[in-house]
Amino acid sequence: MPSRPLTVLWRAMSGVRSVFALAFACVILAALASLVDPLVIRFTLDSVLAGKAPELPAPFDSMLASLGGTSYLARNLWLCGLALLGASLVNALFSFLRGNLSAVAAERTAKNLRDRLAAHLDALPASYFGQASAGDLVQRATSDMDTVRRFLATQVEEVGRAVALLSLTVVMMAGIDGPMTLVSVPVIPAVFAFSYLFFRKIQKAFTISDEAEAALTQVLEENLHGIRVVRAFAREDFEIDRFDARNRRFTGETRKLIVLFGWYWGISVLLCAAQEAATIGFGASRVAAGLLSAGTYLAFIAYVGRVLWPVRQLGRTLTEVGKAMVSLGRITQVLNAPDEFSRDRVRLINTGARAGREPRGRIEIDRLCVEYEPGKRVLADVSFTVEPGETVAILGRTGSGKSTLAATLVRLVEPSSGSIRLDGVDIALIDRRELRELVGIVLQEPYLFSRSLRENVELGTGPLGEGELERASQLSGLSPVVASFEAGWATAVGEEGVTLSGGQRQRLALARTLAKRPRVLVLDDTLSALDTETDAAVRRALGGETTAAARAAGTAPTTIIVAHRITTLMGADRIIVLEEGRVADIGTHAELLSRPGLYSRVWEIQGAGGFAPAPA
Repeated sequence: MPSRPLTVLWRAMSGVRSVFALAFACVILAALASLVDPLVIRFTLDSVLAGKAPELPAPFDSMLASLGGTSYLARNLWLCGLALLGASLVNALFSFLRGNLSAVAAERTAKNLRDRLAAHLDALPASYFGQASAGDLVQRATSDMDTVRRFLATQVEEVGRAVALLSLTVVMMAGIDGPMTLVSVPVIPAVFAFSYLFFRKIQKAFTISDEAEAALTQVLEENLHGIRVVRAFAREDFEIDRFDARNRRFTGETRKLIVLFGWYWGISVLLCAAQEAATIGFGASRVAAGLLSAGTYLAFIAYVGRVLWPVRQLGRTLTEVGKAMVSLGRITQVLNAPDEFSRDRVRLINTGARAGREPRGRIEIDRLCVEYEPGKRVLADVSFTVEPGETVAILGRTGSGKSTLAATLVRLVEPSSGSIRLDGVDIALIDRRELRELVGIVLQEPYLFSRSLRENVELGTGPLGEGELERASQLSGLSPVVASFEAGWATAVGEEGVTLSGGQRQRLALARTLAKRPRVLVLDDTLSALDTETDAAVRRALGGETTAAARAAGTAPTTIIVAHRITTLMGADRIIVLEEGRVADIGTHAELLSRPGLYSRVWEIQGAGGFAPAPA
């Protein structure tokens, strides 16, 4: 069941809810302290200076009597000033505490939410990222997350402060003078209604602005990742214009927000000024008629300012609430997207199935079908078996489903129907993490992280000993690459391996997978960027891992090779030819050459095995 935004926020506040509660307690105490000042002023003017009998609670009345009454205070007015200073210090102390506690709680909540979002993004299926915009996801994880953090750090306690000031001040005013209270608060419902209408308007406008910012981030992200392509095609001006168009849209939508704010503040200031004028005029007439004391009059003016401040802030607060809810909703949309592991857990709990025994690497593919769009099959009724330790190669035209077949073996792609069994167990019943420990894949477009050569190799294993590291580099042909760099294994490869050639990136990705010692090794056009000599050397090294002796000992990995180059395929035990998502032929190199078909045609095109085209 999808989570609601407030539920997501409540869970993220786990561990800091008591801190928020303390912050709210400080808000109330600070609000109470802020109400003391007008009372001290009223007491000083009416009782100390004008001689009116004070109206004090019993404890304060006894304290005043012990000092010598109001006559003593009249001779020592500095004590009244000291009372004002004390109330201000108490207000300042609790204001500091509420701000500090709110900031701490907000930062911890944001950290919890950020950690959860990052973990969930890592767990989402590959198909999700095929539809989502990377720039939009970055926007949700950064700008939207910061909007929620700022709201929790400042606006939550501002909401509490506004509610506390408004309710406590109105109660205090009503206790002092009823008629003055009735004149001092009529604007409150009007400003509330206006603020609510503004909130509805601003929430929609902020959503549009936020989406415009996400589009701007997406263009920037694409330009940074594709900077070499932009330079190669001399498209700098086009990309600048494209960025400028998105930037103008974002600026325009943000300007609309500013205009709405201007209207709100202008109208709210006018309403509040009218309220203050009414209070001052009505109070002055009552003072002139002897119905209201000067101290009470000044206290009311001070209290009206305290009432109108939270009312005026209401629009800003509601705006921040709206922005935070939009941002929180965008984050929740990602968190509600089903991750691939949660579906596994349900399936495994329901079936109780496990591989349960030492893996051998036997693969059975039975009537496998894959559809990316309903009715458009990429793979259709594909069936074949790969024995433990066997090397099987796959050949096919572009778009025949080779990479899709490779991706289904590690469940990066889910089949529409049919099954894949590993050692007799349907891989749909094997935990994905366990499956990906057993099946290692080198993707057609290897991705390298902006780390050292060693860290990239150790990505799937953790720290490796020198022996294991050397084995992986020898098998993948990476050793000469490492030796060519002055820093050796500590050499940084740059973002996406920008400092390496295409062939070097492929060898590093291959070493990363081989370091896992997978039971099943899937190479998706992994050697395409290598020259023929290096290609042959890597194939010879990998062949040493799948000798007859290694197969007999059960240490040889089951290997599936996807490639276009015949010289890469011809040494396999069997070769599978795919055409339009179906198995068109299966056989050894000699068998496929003996009969007409795609394989023999490719063989002729590539020079009867005597010539292999240089990598693109």
